[in-house]
Amino acid sequence: MRPGDVAPLSLNLLAQGVTGFLPTVVAAPPDRLLAALSATCGDPRGARVLGIHAEGPFLSPDQPGMFPPDAFRDYDRALWHDMLATAVSPIRLMTVAAERLTPAQIDELSADGVTLSLGHTNATHDQALAAFDAGVPRVTHAYNAMPGFHHRAPGVVGALLDRGDIDAELILDGLHVARAPARILAATRTGGNIVLVSDGVPPAARPPGDYTWAGCRLRVDGDSIRLATGRLAGSTLTLDAAVRRAVAWLDVAPAFALYMASEAPRASIGLDPGGLKTGAAADLVLLDSRLRPRLTLVGGVIRWQRNGAQRCASGVSAAD
Repeated sequence: MRPGDVAPLSLNLLAQGVTGFLPTVVAAPPDRLLAALSATCGDPRGARVLGIHAEGPFLSPDQPGMFPPDAFRDYDRALWHDMLATAVSPIRLMTVAAERLTPAQIDELSADGVTLSLGHTNATHDQALAAFDAGVPRVTHAYNAMPGFHHRAPGVVGALLDRGDIDAELILDGLHVARAPARILAATRTGGNIVLVSDGVPPAARPPGDYTWAGCRLRVDGDSIRLATGRLAGSTLTLDAAVRRAVAWLDVAPAFALYMASEAPRASIGLDPGGLKTGAAADLVLLDSRLRPRLTLVGGVIRWQRNGAQRCASGVSAAD
């Protein structure tokens, strides 16, 4: 949300094994939102900016998360077109509240090439199912910024558990979602995927202390980032740590955990899933036996290497 933030972020992500990412702009007054959309440029030496994730502003004030609810609004076609015209990278993903959009508006947004995702929503079970039926294929940070599941009012969570074909983001930092509901959600995916996300905010890599971001005062304690009220405000999670936790918590093979952090999220936002193919751009991460990044290539070029890793003749380091 501050000009100049994305370029250093794209460099820092290399050490986390990230070769491409969606910088997120959050709900804010139109002038600040448009300014942020015009400044989401990565460093050419860093991880690729694959597009933008717009987390709002068409969200529910009843589920604001860390954001001021007065920044949320009903669908505004003129503002949306201004956002499209201003964005320096394509808006590939947009988090929306089901109850603030009609099926016709979902069609309009989808026709502009953006993938919609339910989040920061107070939608009922029926409203969520109607949004899925209208073409919304995924949910943003599942379980968070939406009502909890109740057997008589299942809400968005119940709709997601009922619809195994929907992709579901998970923040596996051990704070946003407990182990049992994470496993339940994974077990109910019959056609949709679990998409691992960091939900990281700029203070995530900083030492413990007080910081200001997006107009909010945040406290970093080493394990979490919180508002003064104690509410979680994003995560300190890195994507490589999410992969390791997926193996430990979800009882999946390392290869499938890596799929949740690479091919699944790409497909989830309408991009070619990628994978290892002859002639493809070599966006690759070399991991050690503990699934910790040792070397990151973007476009066939080594962009980051852990201290002490030994290079082979091919230019790629040997794994542990």
